Order: sequence, then structure tokens, then C-alpha cells
Amino acid sequence: MSSSPTIRVCALVPYPVDTTPSQRFRIEQWKPYLEKEGIEIDFFSFADKDLLKQLKQPGNNISKFFGMLKAFLRSTRNVLKSKDYDVVYIHRAICIAGPAFLERLLSFLKRPIVFDFDDSIWLLHTAAENRFFGWLKFPGKTKTICRLSSHIVVGNSFLADYARQFNPNVTIVPTSVDTERFKTTLQKPLSEKVVIGWTGSSTSQTYLEMFDNVLRELVKRRRVEIRVHSDREPDLHGVPYVWRSWSAETEVEELSQFDIGIMPMPDDKWARGKCAMKALLYMAMDTPAICTAVGANREVIQHGENGMLAMTESEWLNCFEVLIDDAELRVKLGKAGRKTIVEHYSAKACAAKFAEVIRKVAQV
Repeated sequence: MSSSPTIRVCALVPYPVDTTPSQRFRIEQWKPYLEKEGIEIDFFSFADKDLLKQLKQPGNNISKFFGMLKAFLRSTRNVLKSKDYDVVYIHRAICIAGPAFLERLLSFLKRPIVFDFDDSIWLLHTAAENRFFGWLKFPGKTKTICRLSSHIVVGNSFLADYARQFNPNVTIVPTSVDTERFKTTLQKPLSEKVVIGWTGSSTSQTYLEMFDNVLRELVKRRRVEIRVHSDREPDLHGVPYVWRSWSAETEVEELSQFDIGIMPMPDDKWARGKCAMKALLYMAMDTPAICTAVGANREVIQHGENGMLAMTESEWLNCFEVLIDDAELRVKLGKAGRKTIVEHYSAKACAAKFAEVIRKVAQV
């Protein structure tokens, strides 16, 4: 326990607690470790669970509009409450739509702001269900929030390069894994079919669906089971698969069934800002990961040592065949991957680094 005075942090986040990977694997899972450092966090979300459910469904644009208006008014009240806190933390943006109005209000109130993001959020990236609202995201507000902030925390070096264009006070704190929760306690049973697993949100699932040509070829060459753990059933043309609906309660159990974890991505600006979260989860579970050699994946994985990297279809299929045919190599890479996560990407270590930023901004 820190001997310094308690620092109170007002966390203004886009979504309800325990609903969104970005928040869960950054600020939410750091909370218990930060409390031991004398930092208390209260969460205030823009969207409630009803609005979040609406946003995941197509249509109902009028209902979505009024839900967003209600959320904006609630967030305005939350911003005014921030005067009772030592530091204000913003994850990605206070509002999921609109310009940086509330962030400017915070600056007017002279609240010290720590701005945190783990994607290329200055680019427009909208789920198919909400194309109608895409123009309301105002992705250009990211640079404004960077300028208004006392300090910026980002998940990787690509994002840091962007943030430093607008603010010199930037710290890289990787997205992390709770290594006490995400771990394998039982040896994976040997079976005729090797389980190729993917986990993620409905938004990132589009990358998996773009990868279906490789999976179609793989199932022709080897006896495998394609397993998907997500909040929406995938659309994989001509690929047999097993889908498990995502839940926090079953997440570790589902991941423990994977023999190989995959993270296919395109090589574009949005993907280069991704923080390798899927790879981190697989590796924490002693599961060898095959990932596209883009962005933070290249920082986390050393090819052939603690995982595998691929770009072309032939490279992906070669990595698949090598790992599927060699159970001992899967075990070796899995153990090396787990060691990487424990040493460099654990929630405890990353929370400690984040705590240093909070103390600096609070001047405690």
C-alpha cells in the first residue's frame, strides 16, 4: 500500500463496465492493483447497457438518436462531478459520437486529464450496424483531446508517434492480461482434431471473415476444428466451425480449449494501431499464436520463438501445417509465449506503470 495520500480518479469511459475488451483489458482490470497503490477509480460510462444493446442491432436509428442524447446529458453531469476528483481519466473519448465538447468543458474546469487510447481512433472505423452514425464520430477530435490533456497513455509505439504530434507528454503502457486469471491449469487433451481458435468482438470479427479463404484451404489439408468465441455468430463461407457466444464467465474456459490461437488482420492504418490483445490472451493461456505481422504483433511475437507471424496466404498455411503436425512445438511456443506475457504484459506490471502517470499528473 502506498504511503502517499489517496488519489481519486474520475474515469469517463464510453461503455458500461465489463462489456468491452478495450476497457476491460486496460483500465478496468488495473483497478484492484491501482487501489493497492493508493489510487481509487470511479467509473462513469457514456452508454448504458440498453443503449449498448441498441447500437449492436441494425436499424432503429430514431431510438438510437434519443438514447445517445440521453447519454450525452448524463455525461455532462458526470463531467461536472469531476471537480470532486484529483484526476480525470478519459478512455478513447467521453462520448462515442460528436465533437470534443465535453473534453473542452473539462479543460475549462481546469481538470487534469489523462487521455488513454489503444486503437487508431483518429481514423473513421464504424461497425456495419451503425454506418448511419459513422459521420457523427468526429474521429478528428482525437488530436483535440491530445492537446487538452495533461498526459497521454497509449498501447503501442505506433499510437505514441501519433500522439506526440500534439503533446510531448506521452507514455506507452501496453494493453495487458491478468495472468492470475488467464492461465491454463490443465494439460490440453490430445485429439485427432487440432482446435484453431479465434476470440474477439463483432467489430474485429470482420477480419476473421475476410480470412475465410485461408480457413477453407486449411480444412481441406488438415483435420482441424475452427472455433470462434465472440458476441456475434461469424459469417464464414464454406468453413465448418463451432461458435460459442462470448461471456466473461466462460471466457477462460473457452480459451483453454484452443490448441492454436489466431489473429488475422489486414495491413492498414487501423490495424497498425491495434494492441495485439488476442495474441496476449492466447499466449497467457500457454497457447501458441499465429498472427499477421502488423503493428504491435511484431513487438510482442518473435517468430518461431514465442509464436508465429505470417503475411501471405502461403505463409499462414505453412505456419498452420507446422504447428498442427508438431504437438511438441505447440507446447514449446506456448510456454515461451506465457513467459513473455508474465514478464512484460501482466496487468500488475502495466498497472504500476500507469500509476506512475497518475501520480505525476496529480503531483502527489
